Amino acid sequence: MSDNEKRETSYFEVAMAVIGVVGAIAGLFSGMGSGPEMKTMKAPGKDGRIFRKDFESDPRGYFQNLRKK
Repeated sequence: MSDNEKRETSYFEVAMAVIGVVGAIAGLFSGMGSGPEMKTMKAPGKDGRIFRKDFESDPRGYFQNLRKK
């Protein structure tokens, strides 16, 4: 095997190792926050979003607290 062939092989091995590491890191991050999806909605009377189940559990309390602020 010539020096050029050895060099090409080492570049290939390094490239494959880098791709493997990047793929592993991407796999870890894609799993983060993958718990149960909670539906959101536009917050009535405010800019932004809130969890729908929190609003639906006590809409009267939501509006009472909204006026206090």
